[in-house]
Amino acid sequence: MRLRRITDHLRDQNWFAVALDFVIVVIGVGAALMGQQWLSERQGRADYERALGDVRDQLSIVYFASKERLAIAPCRKARYRELGGLLMQTDQPWPGSPGTYGPNELDSTFPIVLRSPYRIWTSRMWDAELDSGTFDRMDKTVRTLVSYTFSFGVQAEAVQTRVGDMEASLQALAYPLDLSLSDRLRYYDVLTRADSASLLIEVLAAQNIGRIEATGLHRPVDDTQMAAHRTYLETSNARLVDIYGDCVTPMEFDYLEDAAR
Repeated sequence: MRLRRITDHLRDQNWFAVALDFVIVVIGVGAALMGQQWLSERQGRADYERALGDVRDQLSIVYFASKERLAIAPCRKARYRELGGLLMQTDQPWPGSPGTYGPNELDSTFPIVLRSPYRIWTSRMWDAELDSGTFDRMDKTVRTLVSYTFSFGVQAEAVQTRVGDMEASLQALAYPLDLSLSDRLRYYDVLTRADSASLLIEVLAAQNIGRIEATGLHRPVDDTQMAAHRTYLETSNARLVDIYGDCVTPMEFDYLEDAAR
């Protein structure tokens, strides 16, 4: 309709009307483009806030996993040293786990200390949203720290799996076995490799804690979440002591300490 009117005005050489029609068309196209851009910007902000909420949750999970690893590190190191010393006492029979060896005994101190927790350290969502540009709005430094956290998490999960496999093979030592020298050396080799891999996870955990605390994204966003995190921390610390004993170093969350001051 507008194009036909412009054609009629050109034929009639009504230049004022032609100019007016042209201005109307330009304004209409501009308004449409601005409206589309506004809607796109609004959707982009909504996508970012949604994805940011997911990132906060996942960083909290990784933060807890990292803290937990360092909390039980003294227990792991002490038990590894103890087992290594016993394996090298070749003039003594292998004692196995103390006490009786009924079906419930293998769920007691010996296997639990050697069974490191399996936790999630990565985020598939982060990579997908990062590639799609959702996190272009995020501060560049924060974005880099989060990327490093989840990237190193891939390595942590892979090492975590290897540690779990090696610790599983050491569970046989809970029995009073008749170990030959070659058996002792074989188990000692597994223990040594498990020790090196566990140390790597602990290093990665310490690095993760520093990066996550630098982003601040692990912190609760309101008082309700703060209270929930405090309860969760207290419960988790009690559970770790119940499982591993007094060798546990209680976990502390930086934001809970700040809130208590």
